[in-house]
Amino acid sequence: MKTVLITGSSRGIGAAIAQRLNNEYKIVINYNNSKDEAMKLLENLRKTNPYVIAVKADVSKEDDVNLLFDLAEKNFSHVDILINNAGISHFSQIQDIEFETWKKVINTNLNSVFLSSKRAIPNMIKNKYGVIINMSSIWGDFGASMEALYSTSKGAINTFTKALSKELAPSGIRVNAVAPGIVDTDMMRNDFSYQELEELKKEVSVNRFAKPEEIADLINYLISDQASYITGDIIHINGGFF
Repeated sequence: MKTVLITGSSRGIGAAIAQRLNNEYKIVINYNNSKDEAMKLLENLRKTNPYVIAVKADVSKEDDVNLLFDLAEKNFSHVDILINNAGISHFSQIQDIEFETWKKVINTNLNSVFLSSKRAIPNMIKNKYGVIINMSSIWGDFGASMEALYSTSKGAINTFTKALSKELAPSGIRVNAVAPGIVDTDMMRNDFSYQELEELKKEVSVNRFAKPEEIADLINYLISDQASYITGDIIHINGGFF
C-alpha cells in the first residue's frame, strides 16, 4: 500500500482528496490552524483505514515541512505520492496589498510546494518511483482581476510543475498540476457574496461550480498507474468556464 501525503487537507478539496483515497492508500493528513476539522477527518478515515495520521505543520516553513515528513516516514517508511494542496486566497487591488500579505500568500501557496517537493524527492529518486500533484488554479493560466497575487502564485506553480517534471522523469517520478475553475468550498464562500457567486455561476457552461469530490476523482486518476504517461501537464477542470 502506497503512502500519500496531502498538505492542507483538514477541509475543502484536501479533505475530499483524503476521503477519496482512503481505502487504497496510507494517508498523511496535514493541517496548520484547523485542528478540530483535522481530528474529525482523522476519526472518520480511521473507521475503515488504520493507516492514517494527522500532523500539524506550517508548510511554508522548512522546519515544519521536515517535521511533517519525518513523522510520515517514521509511521509509513516513506512518502510515495505528494499532493501539494495547501493554499490561501487574497482578493484586492494590487495597490492595496501590503508587502507582508504578498509574502504570506507566496510563502503559503508557492514556497510550500518547493519545500515539500524538495523534501519528498530524495526518497522518490531512491525508490525510482513517485508522483507529485500540485494544486494550481484556472487563474494561474488566465489571471484574474483583483487577484493578481493569487494568480501569480498559481502561475508560478504551473511553471515549476513543467520544469520539475522534465528534471524528474528519468527517475521515474511524474509531476502534474490540477487547475480547477470555481469549486464550492469555504474559501470561495468567504471571498465572495452569494450574489457574486450566482453571477459567476452564469459564466460556467455547465451552470454550476465543481464539487470538491470531482477534483478528488481527477487526482485519484492522475496518481494511479493508469496515468503513467501523463507528466508535466496542467490539467484543467472548470466546467467550460474557459
